[in-house]
Amino acid sequence: MPPPDGIPSIKAAGFNIVTNSYPHVWPWLLNMAATNSPVKDIKVRQGLNYCVDRAGLVSLLNNTAEPSVGWLKPTDAGFGKPVNRYTFDPAKGKALLAEAGYTPAKPLSFKVMISTSGSGQMLPLAMNEFLQENLKKDCGVSIEFDVVEWQVLLNAARQTPDSPALHGTMALNVSSPSSDVGVMARYFSSANFSPNGFNFEQWKDDAFDAALTTLAEATDEATMEAAYRTAHERLVDNPPWLFIVHDLNPRAMSKKIKGFVSAQSWFLDLTLVSME
Repeated sequence: MPPPDGIPSIKAAGFNIVTNSYPHVWPWLLNMAATNSPVKDIKVRQGLNYCVDRAGLVSLLNNTAEPSVGWLKPTDAGFGKPVNRYTFDPAKGKALLAEAGYTPAKPLSFKVMISTSGSGQMLPLAMNEFLQENLKKDCGVSIEFDVVEWQVLLNAARQTPDSPALHGTMALNVSSPSSDVGVMARYFSSANFSPNGFNFEQWKDDAFDAALTTLAEATDEATMEAAYRTAHERLVDNPPWLFIVHDLNPRAMSKKIKGFVSAQSWFLDLTLVSME
């Protein structure tokens, strides 16, 4: 995959850049269950989601990502109709933070663990520096980073909320697939609390869990589709994550390559590909 900041020179050298929307999300996983966690309050989590300048970040990435306002993309059938549609609205974000007790006199501040690189991480240092400036300038939120190697970050995602291995961080910047209900359950079911599963946030939402139960037991498609929408609506309205961007999975290839289709999937059909 080409680095986003190298795309203009790669195009100038005669290569094609192929992108497509696909199920991969780049968020901050919020450490809600840690002792005295500032992101325990739903208003803080919602407020932060209104504070993110996603369009500015997409521009930084030379349009190789798209804004994320949920675990799924708004064009996905399972997105549903959540009450909150997260736009860049600092006024609303600051109002929600103020309701939670965070004002200019008592600003919100916390530490985030990020990686230098890693699977699907795009440009994590530049992207997180953008978010750090964005949140400070637009909503008065101060972010400090704990920069680690990718595998250290993955290991941290399996720790309990107050584990010393987290170094006091209140969020982890770990990208993940966002493809189907099996993956959704893996990350958000209350049965999968860390350290026994990937629900790092130890997030529990009764309506979400009920929707997962329906999905596991239902046999008709309409019921399953409705339950999937309900589950996703809860992820948006009671957010365990700060939703930031979806990766567009850019690839650079010679103009001699024909027939390549960038699938909206983790799987590619290479039988269609040929070279002139």
